[in-house]
Amino acid sequence: MIQGIGIDIVSVIRMEENLSRHGHKFPEKILSDSELGEYKLCNIPAHFLAKRFAAKEALVKALGTGFRDGIFLKHISVTHDPDGCPKLLFIGKLREVIQSRMISSHLSLSDEKDYACAVVVLESRP
Repeated sequence: MIQGIGIDIVSVIRMEENLSRHGHKFPEKILSDSELGEYKLCNIPAHFLAKRFAAKEALVKALGTGFRDGIFLKHISVTHDPDGCPKLLFIGKLREVIQSRMISSHLSLSDEKDYACAVVVLESRP
């Protein structure tokens, strides 16, 4: 049974502006440790950040929690399965919330020249 749906769209230009304004501090604030490793190797940093930011916003919309009560951007990690499908990993307090609600997540990511978007569907685990 579906427990929540979240969607978010992010301007790649906004990410470029954040990088120009805040430098390396911006990705360090929003990315998990594993994402930071990937980020340092990526060719298009603003697109990478836009997709990650959209995924994280879509997740907290689906959860209905927002970023509060000990849930931070860094507690969500976007990774990929062996087939290249995007997946969400949860860290810290967020992992506890996900486990206590007994839900699984599904993530879809897309980006074009100026925008990145993400959709997250949360469903009950059997």
